[in-house]
Amino acid sequence: DSPLGYVQADALLSGIMLDTKNFVLKTGVRTFEAAAYLRKKGANTLTVKEMFSGSIETYREKVDIVCSSQVYRGCAISFSKHSSADVRLAAAQAADEMLTLKGISASFVIFNDNDKINISARSYGRVNVQIIMEKLGGGGHQTMAATQLEKNAKDTVYHLLVSAIDSVLDDADNS
Repeated sequence: DSPLGYVQADALLSGIMLDTKNFVLKTGVRTFEAAAYLRKKGANTLTVKEMFSGSIETYREKVDIVCSSQVYRGCAISFSKHSSADVRLAAAQAADEMLTLKGISASFVIFNDNDKINISARSYGRVNVQIIMEKLGGGGHQTMAATQLEKNAKDTVYHLLVSAIDSVLDDADNS
């Protein structure tokens, strides 16, 4: 049984913060007890926060995605106009950020990467984004999912996504 050092404590705390979206999702008493234990062992919340910092370019990309979003049936949908090396990161962060907007139950970011169309989807659980992404050939979890489609026109991808959203929300309304 080796002692836990501050580097390991930082790594473990960063995992907790990532998995719980900064203690918002999937948290309980034990989550906070584990975080308190790690703090006692030297975990530094500022160091952990710095682990998640990104470039100004990625931040601008994320903000652009959020600002260009449209709302459909309580879902924020946006297209990334960028194809940078960090487009996946910016899309995922933008999807998370859009969930913080009032009235948004799920978020979807559509972006190009490696000659494919990708959709990154997020929710806090009221809308099951896994099922929506499965309807488009993808998968994931109820609160975090994705899919990858062949290159297609922007309008076509939007209509495929809206159709999948309608199907899932209509099924939920009828049950």
